[in-house]
Amino acid sequence: MEYMPGRFRPTITRSDIKLRAKTSLSGRWGSAILVLIIYVLLGLGCGLIPILGAILLVPPLEFGLSVFYLKFYRERDTQIENLFCGFNMFGKVLAVYWLTTLYVFLWSLLFIIPGIVASYKYSQAMLILYDNPEITASEAIRRSGAMMYGNKLTLFIQDLSFIGWFILSVFPGFYIGFLWSIPYYYTARVAFYEDLVYSAFYA
Repeated sequence: MEYMPGRFRPTITRSDIKLRAKTSLSGRWGSAILVLIIYVLLGLGCGLIPILGAILLVPPLEFGLSVFYLKFYRERDTQIENLFCGFNMFGKVLAVYWLTTLYVFLWSLLFIIPGIVASYKYSQAMLILYDNPEITASEAIRRSGAMMYGNKLTLFIQDLSFIGWFILSVFPGFYIGFLWSIPYYYTARVAFYEDLVYSAFYA
């Protein structure tokens, strides 16, 4: 598929995306929460070796978390092993993670808003890399830019719609509500990605 700017357009509303995410999670919250707990614990473990952990271990774990929720949504796959799939393409995952981080940082030097725009422009690079493991890191980033052309604000508003969930997640105590709101957020994000992919193929 050719990744051309303007080719990707949402086919369903934000409400429908969130409904699909809830439907996907229905009856399977346990797996979605468990993988998040494992991810958090591993992230805390990475903190014990700050520089090495942040540089080498966090990127593949972040990649794996996104892929877990993608396969969870797409295939109803609940295998915890999906969290570690980033280590199977370690070099490319590191390159995508740190290149996008660099680009966002450089845009942020201009002002905070260009940095936010850049973060949404490159937000789909990891999922694109997973679906196209043969491409380079720079190509995954380029394709993300093409996919998000005209769609950055749409995803930004979708993310804003979770603010209420995140605020409520604080109140039960010990931030335990995030065990539900974050899986919901990630599942909605991959539902957004899937809809954009669908639009290019079939709409």
